[in-house]
Amino acid sequence: MASCIFSYLLSEPELEIEALPCRRTFGKYHLCTDVRTPLMYARSEQRECIVFGLAIHVITGESAQIAENIVSRCARISDVLDFEKHLGGKYLILFREGENYFILGDATCSVPVFYHTAGSCMVASHLQFIVHQNHDLPDSRLLNIRRSGDISQAMPFDITEYQDIKQLIPNHYLSVNDQTAVRFINFEKLQPIISAEKAAALTAPMIDTLCRFYLNTFPVYCPITAGRDSRVVLSFLASHHPSVACYTIRHPEHRAETQDLVIPKQLCGAAHFSYQQFNDVIVPENVQAEVDRFLGKDKYSFRTLRIAQTINEHFSDGAIINGDIIGQVGKCSLHRDIPLRFATPAYFRCKLHNYSRDSKTQLKQWLADIRKGGEQVNPLDLFSIENRLGRWAAQENLIYNTLGQVYLNLFNSRSIIYLWTAVSRKERKESAIHMHLIREKMPQLLKFPFESDDSFLIRLSKTNGLTYLLASYLKYYIQRRQFNRGSSYEKNHCDSR
Repeated sequence: MASCIFSYLLSEPELEIEALPCRRTFGKYHLCTDVRTPLMYARSEQRECIVFGLAIHVITGESAQIAENIVSRCARISDVLDFEKHLGGKYLILFREGENYFILGDATCSVPVFYHTAGSCMVASHLQFIVHQNHDLPDSRLLNIRRSGDISQAMPFDITEYQDIKQLIPNHYLSVNDQTAVRFINFEKLQPIISAEKAAALTAPMIDTLCRFYLNTFPVYCPITAGRDSRVVLSFLASHHPSVACYTIRHPEHRAETQDLVIPKQLCGAAHFSYQQFNDVIVPENVQAEVDRFLGKDKYSFRTLRIAQTINEHFSDGAIINGDIIGQVGKCSLHRDIPLRFATPAYFRCKLHNYSRDSKTQLKQWLADIRKGGEQVNPLDLFSIENRLGRWAAQENLIYNTLGQVYLNLFNSRSIIYLWTAVSRKERKESAIHMHLIREKMPQLLKFPFESDDSFLIRLSKTNGLTYLLASYLKYYIQRRQFNRGSSYEKNHCDSR
């Protein structure tokens, strides 16, 4: 697809990829990239660095010399990790020290990193790039995991349906020489608990830096719902750009009185923000065929493609700014405050919405990877960062990247994320970080209501951590029964085409 972005392939033999016409050598490797993604390059006698994508130092605001700073300041990969924790954006770092090669993703691996673990090393943004070059065939056991849940859900840990292809997840770097992922730790000791107010005060200047960076690089568009996450994004964007353009997509399931349609319209009207609502579009057959070619037929969520195509038809000239991270980490939306002792493979399988026993085995391996590495950030937050953002959100990003739609997160920096994990989950689940950030940037936005749970059962499930835990298991077993009773693989992968 000629318009793709954040797309690349790294290989030892020089390859020709039609969609990736830009060529650059990186030591003994060849890097093919699309024509739109920025790239910074620097080298010295012993070191070499490529920063592929959009990156800024969230403390200093430096963005133009990042590759040069890495080469001049970082003698080894551990130094790069220390430097990168203060970066934000959407990027990859390729680093060479002598004959040792490494690849590091951003805080949530929003630019996917698929890599071959056997034979000649090959690394790519798209799984299918590697599959086509190596003629890989799916592994039956792994394919069963993929087929044991809806295609919109992510596979566990770092696996794909191919035995020799894995995906890099957050808090890992790729040792290219060994073709293996290596976990690095953010905290060797338990984080001291801080208040939501302090976390908001410490992270707001860093979010401001990312906000200015995006606004200075693209026309930006803010999707807005009745929820808290998008309200935080709007408060930052509007504080820097009062005429920020907002929008809401009307999906087929929406009714006229749906909160996500009513409240944004009221808010934007009163605040005099540019605002529009529009319906989902029909995906053109030629676009679907191209996405099938890049991602594999029936290997992605068609609903996500439809939403991405709708956005692209309206806003292809700019960047969509989303707030996934503040939902997943800032208010613990996936786990709330369930007791840590229940952070088991069985529970995490519920959150994956996967019904295979083998998926539980993979999650055991993921938890063992955390214990072996010595990471002290709790596994509930790590699941949200590594499995939910690093895999589920990354596969959504991949659809936007394939269409060429710039899709960015306002909070994508380890410096921001791991200040939020230091706030107690009991405080986070009440959206305390959200409220403090909005109050600091644009308190008038708090005058408008947020969405409320219509269902009594949903409200009941959120009473405390244990009721939420029980509700999670109940939902899982009901959905598993429905899945096993009435759905074939094809039916569950059509996504209402």
